[in-house]
Amino acid sequence: MKCIENNKMKLFIYKTLFLFIFIFILFQLTFGLAVKEIKKNLVNLGSKEYSETIKIKIREEIKSGLGKDQILKKEDAVLIKRFLNKISNEIKQIN
Repeated sequence: MKCIENNKMKLFIYKTLFLFIFIFILFQLTFGLAVKEIKKNLVNLGSKEYSETIKIKIREEIKSGLGKDQILKKEDAVLIKRFLNKISNEIKQIN
């Protein structure tokens, strides 16, 4: 009788360990990979290579914008003008 209870206890422990390991592996394959990818992207944001890449892209966009006859749409130009006027007025008020 005691042997049967002992075997049931061993079987319960084995099943529990198997389930724990399965859940751990499943977690690592889903959320673990996503977290690693996010960490990798955050580290890349601070790297010099990434900042140089961004600078190069900005320069290319400026060059392509200079080649166009009109860079801004009329609505955008009006918004920027109003914004700059507001900033100019606030600076004048300080002085």
